[in-house]
Amino acid sequence: MSLIGRQPICDAQYRIIGYDILFRDEALSSTHSDISISASVMERILNTFGIENVLGGYLGFLKIDIEFLKSDIVLTIPKEHFILMILESSLFHPDLPDTLQQLHAKGYRFGINNCVLNAPTVKQIKTLHPYLDYIRIDALHNLEDYGEQVYKDLKAQNQKLIAFKVETHEAFEQYQKHGVDYFQGYYIKRPHTIENESLSMPQEQIVHVWSLLRNDTDIAEIVKSLEQSHALLLQLMQFINSSFFSFSTSIQSIRQVITLVGRNALANWLLLMLVSNKSDTQTNHPLLLMVINRTEIITGLLKLSTPNCTREELDTAYLVGMLSLIHLMLNIDHREFLHKLHVSEEIEEAMFEAQGRWGQLLTVTRYIENMDSDSIEPFIQRFHIDAHQMDALIAQAMEKVNAFDLMLKNQF
Repeated sequence: MSLIGRQPICDAQYRIIGYDILFRDEALSSTHSDISISASVMERILNTFGIENVLGGYLGFLKIDIEFLKSDIVLTIPKEHFILMILESSLFHPDLPDTLQQLHAKGYRFGINNCVLNAPTVKQIKTLHPYLDYIRIDALHNLEDYGEQVYKDLKAQNQKLIAFKVETHEAFEQYQKHGVDYFQGYYIKRPHTIENESLSMPQEQIVHVWSLLRNDTDIAEIVKSLEQSHALLLQLMQFINSSFFSFSTSIQSIRQVITLVGRNALANWLLLMLVSNKSDTQTNHPLLLMVINRTEIITGLLKLSTPNCTREELDTAYLVGMLSLIHLMLNIDHREFLHKLHVSEEIEEAMFEAQGRWGQLLTVTRYIENMDSDSIEPFIQRFHIDAHQMDALIAQAMEKVNAFDLMLKNQF
């Protein structure tokens, strides 16, 4: 099974500036993390997924080698949407300077992918600098390995620096001090925060209404509880009427929402609204989008593995995907928050032990996020899921993420 995915590249304020396009080709070993994009993968991006779906209005960063650059296939890439990141294995190819010069004259933009900044590499970058806009460096190397002067020299050439594999807050701060412009890695998904914060009063109100919805409380009591907080009710109605949900008519009341989608769906949307608080949106932006992606993937997997699944089962799958990340958004202990919600043992087992039906779906969802094609293969074979279905699932998730991103930009 071959997979296509993306990872956000952000500035120091966690604003997304582009996506690193990830792919695993079934014809190659899963250990090949630095392989050039192939014609077949490019065709899927352009035609199966669609550029707007894959990029969501941002730049796309594609890994390519000299063979790809010298082929006619490169001319099929829309140059206004993509940065072509040259693999280090092609950096010293004798044909590279002339090839870059020709394509640069046609408007293509380039960068160096995950390079090690030793003396020969820095010298070659200086030779190629008229054609380079971005340099991506491996952040797992110590800063001392490169030397402060190297960063100054690269910045003097007006090249944007991307630190890749940023895993800790300390690494983020160090590279930021050295003038690195953009960041990519696990840290961007979980930025540095104060641990074990308390829920604010509005957040506690949302949790209270969530509990009422999940416990089959009478609708009149739910409406009464919401009406006691006019700000919460207004925010909820604005949220539900945003472009993300795409109702054909404007929603005017909570009763109308429950009639249309049911209690569990509304409860899940309340949790989504809880983590979409405007004051946290900037810092948590990449993680928020990861929440949307995970809930879409896990519900999509349920539909593929159980075509006759019920609405209640879909709501549970969505909830499992949401709850697996929500504690990171709220900066509170995971178990503590689940106990506050009084979730079932079945859901707790899925979260912490990867057990049961929901645990399996959550595990496979994480495999897809990590582009681990080998690990999802047993699930794919068991439920007879083909490549076209998997592409459609990932494309639909990207579309939902893009819609939510747009809603955040418009600050619902």
